[in-house]
Amino acid sequence: MAGSIVLPLVSGAMLWSIAPARSAPGRRAPFSDVLRLIWKQGAVVGLQGVGFAALGAFFPLYFLAHGWQGAGYGLTCFGLGFVVLRLVAGRLPDRIGGNRVALVSLTVEALGQALLWLAPHPAVAMAGALLTGMGCSMVFPAMGLEAVKRVPAHLRGTAIGGFAAFQDLAYGATGPLAGLMADHLGHSSVFLGGFVAAVVGTAMAWRLGKDSRVQRAATPAGG
Repeated sequence: MAGSIVLPLVSGAMLWSIAPARSAPGRRAPFSDVLRLIWKQGAVVGLQGVGFAALGAFFPLYFLAHGWQGAGYGLTCFGLGFVVLRLVAGRLPDRIGGNRVALVSLTVEALGQALLWLAPHPAVAMAGALLTGMGCSMVFPAMGLEAVKRVPAHLRGTAIGGFAAFQDLAYGATGPLAGLMADHLGHSSVFLGGFVAAVVGTAMAWRLGKDSRVQRAATPAGG
């Protein structure tokens, strides 16, 4: 907790020396108008957040319920998968498109959640945590890229704020809802919920990619 106090202060000191960028000129649209443009991308990142939050909140309890040791290593696997993939693949959304990256990422997350749900052994659960981290890693930047493409430059800050709120909502709602599932259906059911959310997110990412391809095909060259 001491580190959690110090690190934001260090970050704030670093930001203090950075000159703010000038806002792009343009009419400030109501937040509801911006939300209508980016809610689908926001919903995808929110669905990704279900598995993320479920693992972070319930992985130690899941191991405890099974009588397994080493839950901390599983959280480490998740963190490594998340951070390493973002470092290695951080440029992929710009290179191949955010929808494609999100589609693959959510498929990987769904696989990780399925392994956690059905794990017969702690090693399988560790692998599920690793895959979940890898799957969650790139969804936010991938969908964020697609979201800001849909709004004028002067509304991108508003779009990012609204977009991020979907993930925050998923984090906030997952804990209590997953707790109810764990109480009535067992701790494994928490990851079944994460699996279902990731599958729905995968379907939405596929649909967004298809709509994007159709729109590009219908746009005249140079238009």
